[in-house]
Amino acid sequence: MSFFDVLIDVAIIILLIVGIAQFRAPRGARLGNGIAAVALAAAIAVVLVRNNVAPWPLVAGTFVVGAALGIWVAVRVTMIQIPALVAFQHGAGGVAAFLVAFVELTRTTAELTTLGVVSGLVGLVVGAATFSGSLIASGKLAGKLKQRPTVLPAHNLVLLSLALLVVAAGIGAGLASGGLAILILALLVALSTTLGVVFAVRIGGADMPVLISFLNATAGVAAAFVGVVIESRLLIAAGATVASSGSILTAVMCTSMNRSLLNVFVGIKAAATPSPGVPSAAPAAPAAPALADDPLAQAVAALREASSVIVVPGYGMAQAHAQFAVVGLAEALERQHKQVRFAVHPVAGRMPGHMHVLLAEAEADYEKLFEMKDIADDFATTDVVLVVGACDVVNPAAVESQGTPISGMPILPAHQAGRVIVCNLDEKPGYSGVPNTLYDNEKAILLFGDAKQTVGELLSGLEAAPAAPAAPALADDPLAQAVAALREASSVIVVPGYGMAQAHAQFAVVGLAEALERQHKQVRFAVHPVAGRMPGHMHVLLAEAEADYEKLFEMKDIADDFATTDVVLVVGACDVVNPAAVESQGTPISGMPILPAHQAGRVIVCNLDEKPGYSGVPNTLYDNEKAILLFGDAKQTVGELLSGLEAAPAAPAAPALADDPLAQAVAALREASSVIVVPGYGMAQAHAQFAVVGLAEALERQHKQVRFAVHPVAGRMPGHMHVLLAEAEADYEKLFEMKDIADDFATTDVVLVVGACDVVNPAAVESQGTPISGMPILPAHQAGRVIVCNLDEKPGYSGVPNTLYDNEKAILLFGDAKQTVGELLSGLEAAPAAPAAPARADG
Repeated sequence: MSFFDVLIDVAIIILLIVGIAQFRAPRGARLGNGIAAVALAAAIAVVLVRNNVAPWPLVAGTFVVGAALGIWVAVRVTMIQIPALVAFQHGAGGVAAFLVAFVELTRTTAELTTLGVVSGLVGLVVGAATFSGSLIASGKLAGKLKQRPTVLPAHNLVLLSLALLVVAAGIGAGLASGGLAILILALLVALSTTLGVVFAVRIGGADMPVLISFLNATAGVAAAFVGVVIESRLLIAAGATVASSGSILTAVMCTSMNRSLLNVFVGIKAAATPSPGVPSAAPAAPAAPALADDPLAQAVAALREASSVIVVPGYGMAQAHAQFAVVGLAEALERQHKQVRFAVHPVAGRMPGHMHVLLAEAEADYEKLFEMKDIADDFATTDVVLVVGACDVVNPAAVESQGTPISGMPILPAHQAGRVIVCNLDEKPGYSGVPNTLYDNEKAILLFGDAKQTVGELLSGLEAAPAAPAAPALADDPLAQAVAALREASSVIVVPGYGMAQAHAQFAVVGLAEALERQHKQVRFAVHPVAGRMPGHMHVLLAEAEADYEKLFEMKDIADDFATTDVVLVVGACDVVNPAAVESQGTPISGMPILPAHQAGRVIVCNLDEKPGYSGVPNTLYDNEKAILLFGDAKQTVGELLSGLEAAPAAPAAPALADDPLAQAVAALREASSVIVVPGYGMAQAHAQFAVVGLAEALERQHKQVRFAVHPVAGRMPGHMHVLLAEAEADYEKLFEMKDIADDFATTDVVLVVGACDVVNPAAVESQGTPISGMPILPAHQAGRVIVCNLDEKPGYSGVPNTLYDNEKAILLFGDAKQTVGELLSGLEAAPAAPAAPARADG
């Protein structure tokens, strides 16, 4: 092999290691996946070229089929299915290894060295066992097989016997030749596959992450040994990397559970020892005042009174798809100036890092995710612990009882906190089968049921009646001044800068902008050419947060409007709004065009501190009497502005319902007990699916029945609406086809039409000779009231005027659907019906 070939191998290996190194933090994981994929693709290409693999059409076809299957699976898989998919992928690695080993051992046995034969046999055995063991693990994780351990009679003896038979068959295969060798190799594959099944079937419950990481390691081992057989340095290096990383992860998992590999895999019980830093008994805590007969009211009250909250997520959160609701609740608590952190147990979920991936998907702040060892000591001084879908990892029986499957396993000591709110599906034990003694603790508030719904009810309760502290005088409270300025403004310009990127505040900024627009204020973004660290940086960040691109303006197009604007909101920008650029000479920014924020009626500055920007020139804007300075983390500050704006909005005189379609629509939704939503292509055009699902969830929190009715030709392709609503996390069980829901419209209180026209047009059944005559429709006109959120009153694609618009039961809210649905949601939440508050037990 030439020096050039060696150089290529080394370069690919280094590229692979660089990619894997990016996995240490979520922000780099996506890039790391891309780099590793490039490295592996290059390795495949090198192997094919060096070995002159032919025929090429067959190879290309195989690649196309494999890639298509991979893409198909990746697109369809949900977060709840990821652990099962990972286990299956380990099995795919194993089957690839044993097939290559089998081919090499049967084709060129005479040419192989002793080392090659031994390596091939080891690769075949480990690969086959990994394959079958991974299928068992995948079946357990997918719920297709019994998820608890299955222990056979004399299980260890069966394992030992199989292992001895595998060794004997391996020796026989190495010594035999010809047809006998092939027969013995086939027997060896069968024995190894059976060994994998017997090995994996006894593992279940909380031990599944250990099994997953172990199978990861064995897949790497098999690949490395096969690499020796075919003399591929690339395969040896890649396999060894996977084997070593999987072995380290397996050891970490075992250590975290206070177990040994023998304890997990063979069932030998290790001595149960209390985990460091987790006392077996909870310290005494003052009795918390109880609310009479209403656990939800107790939980909301506990959260309102708390100053510190720890959230413990578990697999039940994944099953309920509740991660978005959990992060939303955490952000709401932070807007009320409470400390919120997430405590992640090493074996929470069904694979290492499962909770981190789910919370990252919901945009949780990664700096607020803590490993068990870093946060366990803080539970005793925490006001409230919120458990969402976790059981065994917070079960005090692990440290209080001996001889159970979880005895000695370190837990997150939720029982030590002032109060514990449990949002689990039911009171059944976790996978270990050990009853959770936390449920018997007098400090525990048990909210059993669907976690997504329960957490949503907590959020609704928290926001519906927040604690009302005495308002400080405006003169002494910059935040109050800023909120008042925003409420009084009719026009706002937002100036984003690099500090917004550093604080990851773009989502909060866009959320505030949308809240201002719901209050009928004009909001625009002014982007300086050198804001950020690369051209277009701010545009990308704001696009990521779903900002309306038409509201982003370049400096030259908006600079003249600052003087007539009521409020300018500066978020993480300094030099680009520094008046010193035009007022002073000889500075690094002298003569640089700026966004003239100082010309506006008021300026709200949400920067980290008052230090100069990168130019080093002090910002004279900070000395301007029109400036309100809110120094600190921009994400938090903007969140506080949003909370203040929504907590006590200006209360203009309410127009009569007869003159205000929006008020009529909100009133109709409040009075309704059943609502059917009809989505259409206009919803897709307005990107309103998230707002629609948000409104549906708000209605469900008010105990209304909400369903979606999907017409077969809604959208521009079959299943279009289903895909959009699934993207917005709509509950699939609440999506109904026309034939299954058409008869229910007549008994429904309100139908909400979003971007749909022809499919609800009564002209289809009332008129003849039109393009839609005789077409089945969703009979929205039969409902008690119909709210139409369409762009305008023009006909749909058929060109047939929609007679629904003339129906006296129809409330027409023409305009951008995303904005209109947002206004409905704002109106619904701003003044919800006020049920009688449950009384406290102490009167």
